[in-house]
Amino acid sequence: MITTTRNILIVDDEPDIRDTVADILNDFGYETDTACDGPDALVKIRNRSYDVALLDFKMPGMDGLTLFREIRRVSPETSAILTSAYTGDGVAEDALGSGIRRVISKPVDMNEVIAEVDRQLERPVVLVIDDDSEFCQSIRDVLDDQGFRVSIAEDESVAVRLLDSRRPNVVLLDIKLSEGSDASRVFKAIRTSSADTEIVLVTGHRPETERVIKELMSNGAAAVCFKPLNVQCLIDALHKLV
Repeated sequence: MITTTRNILIVDDEPDIRDTVADILNDFGYETDTACDGPDALVKIRNRSYDVALLDFKMPGMDGLTLFREIRRVSPETSAILTSAYTGDGVAEDALGSGIRRVISKPVDMNEVIAEVDRQLERPVVLVIDDDSEFCQSIRDVLDDQGFRVSIAEDESVAVRLLDSRRPNVVLLDIKLSEGSDASRVFKAIRTSSADTEIVLVTGHRPETERVIKELMSNGAAAVCFKPLNVQCLIDALHKLV
């Protein structure tokens, strides 16, 4: 079992609310940071990995739903919970349709908040390392719908940085990365970061990668999937691995 971090970002323009929520979560053993608005939150999330973001909907300048869309681009693995006193006019429906995991009405019931935070922390983390942006985005959407949190790295340097801050349950590793990146080196970095992380190899270049596939499978890779992927087979394999 991989130890899950418990980093929570609380974003609310009302200082009494965000400080109170942070104090309660700290008392329960979570690590919290606070932000007073959207830009402040984005600065923090670019500098630290958060498992869950608790976002107020009604804030000046950038509302919580707009902020979530920006967070999703910067840190797609961060689960978001929206808090709002304004749940009419389709707010909740729009939020849930965009990928927000839960909408909680204000004034918040902290028992409900903590229960939802714990649910999000239980979602397995999958790191996708692939230089194909379209593939990364499409697989992220599929896996998010299946209950996984998904990190994305399109080159070796980003992958190593993410591995320094997070211990994914599973890594999907493209064997043929862009020039300057080396899948075997990334494989070793994953193993150095966490011996418990399962690694699934992915490639669309089967003949020319057979030697690397054999080498990495002999060193403990759990499976190999060939592009175009059979998505259902991949989902089934991931559920078994976690």
